[in-house]
Amino acid sequence: MGSQSAADLVNLLKIYWSLLLGNIVEWYEYAIYGHLVLSLEKHFFRGSAIGVWLGFGVTFLARPLGGLVLGVIGDRWGRRVAVNISIVGMLIGTVGQGCLPVGGPDSLWISDVSMVLLAILRFVQGLSAAGEIVTITSYLTEVCSHRMMCRGIALIAVTVNLGFLAAKAVAFTTEAVFGAEAVDQWAWRIPFIIAIFPGMVAVIGRRRLPESNMYLEAQKAQAESTKEGTVISKVKAAVSGHWPSMLIGMCGVCAFAVLQYSCFVWTQSFLAAHKMAPGDRMWVGLIARMLQTVLALPLGYIADLVGVGTIMLVGPLATVIAAVPLWSIILHNPTSLVAVGWAFGVGCGTLGLLV
Repeated sequence: MGSQSAADLVNLLKIYWSLLLGNIVEWYEYAIYGHLVLSLEKHFFRGSAIGVWLGFGVTFLARPLGGLVLGVIGDRWGRRVAVNISIVGMLIGTVGQGCLPVGGPDSLWISDVSMVLLAILRFVQGLSAAGEIVTITSYLTEVCSHRMMCRGIALIAVTVNLGFLAAKAVAFTTEAVFGAEAVDQWAWRIPFIIAIFPGMVAVIGRRRLPESNMYLEAQKAQAESTKEGTVISKVKAAVSGHWPSMLIGMCGVCAFAVLQYSCFVWTQSFLAAHKMAPGDRMWVGLIARMLQTVLALPLGYIADLVGVGTIMLVGPLATVIAAVPLWSIILHNPTSLVAVGWAFGVGCGTLGLLV
């Protein structure tokens, strides 16, 4: 990494740290649900495993709408406005989940009402999270120099994995401090509620964010232009001119989402249900996340040298070849630290890095 590129990266972190902190909070909020799924299943879904994962999936129904709405807000009123709306919405959705009442055997109607409220809060969370990733990607793309573009975008991957690591650390620390019984009864609320602290730091930092020069120049050019285009006409123009690249990008995002949620979130609950020791589950998850966190910037450096298209080809091919064998190892050895460590920690961690 050249000295100028390193200086650019450091300057990016100094100015836009609140963007990255907010992204950590976003992915923490998604991951913590998966770690607490057994408690949520009991308190809100009457013991239904299908119900609790449908509750998790509500956020994905909201994401297309959230990306569209906050994307338009970011284009019309600025990136700073959009990222501030998204972080506040995520905090409301996450902290609100930790404050919901739960009913006992004689008051199941309270749990039913809370289940509806939980779904609403997760919908809000999904709206906000979609706007977050859309706007932070636009922000970093506009402010990164061309020579370090992939390394700048790799910071998003770093913060994604830090968010998952934070969720894992908080979940296991909560259980270690209060005990599994307390977590099952009431301490499951703690990981949701404490998200407010880093979230508020991100909110304060984002209030001072400067708009990118690229965005300001685009706004100036639009103001001076005699042509008035609607949002729909601009989207049509972008799609008609770049649809192959957009299609490839969307497929890449789909592959990333499947790996992140089915592999790194759902698999943890699978291992817990199949009686893998909590400490072992923590270690295999740490291996996968640390691998992706530590190697994200070096992989970004390689992408800056050889082109991002090469990495986007290698990652999906590796996933197609290795996904079934890795899952087979996990399925047949769910309590083995060595087997799951290699298959989940190293194998899936590498695939997550490449995709």
